[in-house]
Amino acid sequence: MIKSLGVLVGGIFVGAVGAEIIRKKCPETLDKLCAKTCKITSGIKEAFKNGYENAMRSKEAAESSA
Repeated sequence: MIKSLGVLVGGIFVGAVGAEIIRKKCPETLDKLCAKTCKITSGIKEAFKNGYENAMRSKEAAESSA
């Protein structure tokens, strides 16, 4: 378990260093990536909310008809 934790911490460190190198070499690329990630995340969040609301409406309709 300690070995796995070490690998996880090492991976986070390497990822952070890599992100900083990319940010210094071409900052516009990382900004575009962040913007796309935010857009995708927002879309997923909205889809989840819509699906949850539809499921709750279906459940309420099933309970009221029973």
